Amino acid sequence: MPRNFEKFQSPGKGNGLRAARDLDVGETVANAEPFVYTVCRNQNRGATCYHCLRRNEKLQRCSQCKFAYYCNMNCQPSFLDSELQQICKYLIGKILHEQPDCGFEDLYTIHDLQSHFKELNEEMQEGLRHLAATLEQYLKKEIQVSSQLPPGFHILEYFGKSLGVSKINKTKNVFS
Repeated sequence: MPRNFEKFQSPGKGNGLRAARDLDVGETVANAEPFVYTVCRNQNRGATCYHCLRRNEKLQRCSQCKFAYYCNMNCQPSFLDSELQQICKYLIGKILHEQPDCGFEDLYTIHDLQSHFKELNEEMQEGLRHLAATLEQYLKKEIQVSSQLPPGFHILEYFGKSLGVSKINKTKNVFS
């Protein structure tokens, strides 16, 4: 597929993508399947299938975890047979170790992203420090050999790079 976009850097604003050629109206610029996904925790959690993401008021709660909801038995076994069954346990490891080939990874990796950690208020920074310490303890048990981690792996830095902060001020943090 010809490259429709290119990477660029804007001083003071960070990295970006822009069209590399003239595009027709309605032309697909890029298309990628999500690497992992989950249903957000909110008041509609019980109305969204954890496998197909369809909204339905009459979903069945998972008989194993008692947390997820599914349309029917066709969706539930698909989810339970997949690697997403243990999403809480393996999400970080999966993202770090098993990133699939996609058209974007040669443009940006997580290492290229800008960390927004220092832009957070002190309370948010402290919360992320505690979360990072907990994850470090977990990873020490799960990953016995530190060479399995990416070179220069620092959990707090990864958190800062994955935030995608869209607005930051001293009293309120809004994340996209």
